[in-house]
Amino acid sequence: MSSLRRTLLTALPKVPLSRLCGLITSTPLPRWLRPRLFGWFARRYGAALEDVPNDLRDYRSLQAFFRRALRPDARPIADAALVWPCDGRIVTAGPVRDGRIPQVKGNDYQLADLLGDEPLAKQLDGGSQVTIYLAPGDYHRVHAPFAGVVEKVTPLRGTLFPVNPPAVACIDRLFVRNARHVFHCRTATGAPAAIVMVGAYNVGDTVVTVDGGELQKGQEVGQFGFGSTVVAVIGPGGGAFRELAPEHRVRMGEAAD
Repeated sequence: MSSLRRTLLTALPKVPLSRLCGLITSTPLPRWLRPRLFGWFARRYGAALEDVPNDLRDYRSLQAFFRRALRPDARPIADAALVWPCDGRIVTAGPVRDGRIPQVKGNDYQLADLLGDEPLAKQLDGGSQVTIYLAPGDYHRVHAPFAGVVEKVTPLRGTLFPVNPPAVACIDRLFVRNARHVFHCRTATGAPAAIVMVGAYNVGDTVVTVDGGELQKGQEVGQFGFGSTVVAVIGPGGGAFRELAPEHRVRMGEAAD
């Protein structure tokens, strides 16, 4: 089954289909239809409507609903050095060894390939990483897991494989093959760090909301449509993410160290 899935996903025209999906989901909807459609979506994918700050009729399109903000008090930022950058489920969490990150058990990839930056990968080697999958029903905004500085943001071209667990299990080096945005950061303690927003099949264009300057812990840095994956990496001396088992659910702003 996994080999058949791999063949089909490889052959699928992922980027054109994802762009088409983005156009469709960005189409304005009649106001009367919006609560019905978004309510169905919430029931189907488990979106938490109690966290939505606005009337559902105020979201002009499905894409606008995907990118919704939260109520101001929905995700308090913990008094900790590190917090989770998004809502979602753990893919992997633990140390970075020999410049590699596990994608799933027994299958890993080079950190330098993910970042597109060999010198930065060397600085981060020996540090800590967390990879989090955002399902379609999750809150789709990404926040800083630490206080510090964004030095630059680099977009890297690639394809758009799905990033759901079955695809991650069967597509080798999936995260380094997909399009992504790499935030080159430095924590408040001076340690090098990176936040990587990995694009995915049927995800609309990634929106970067912070492309440089001072970064507050819990500050929004970008937005996804539909769902995707975030990889956060901190170099030695910058703290460490808590090691959690795959599928463990986390929420943005909760203590992560």
